[in-house]
Amino acid sequence: MARVKWSERPRTHRGAIIGAFPGMAVAAVVVFQYAFYGSTLDRYLIMMAGLLIGGAAGALIAKMTAPRT
Repeated sequence: MARVKWSERPRTHRGAIIGAFPGMAVAAVVVFQYAFYGSTLDRYLIMMAGLLIGGAAGALIAKMTAPRT
């Protein structure tokens, strides 16, 4: 697969990648607060939810703030 430059990626993809970082950060805090003694599956599900929600929020923000054409 060819490597794509950051500036050549679609705006929504860049927003999703950037949004995944805060989503995972929030999920890590939630894991330590509520699932510290839980199973690995519990932690995995919380982290995946953070990744997906953060990515979707980032893509949505990038789409909403895009200049009108």
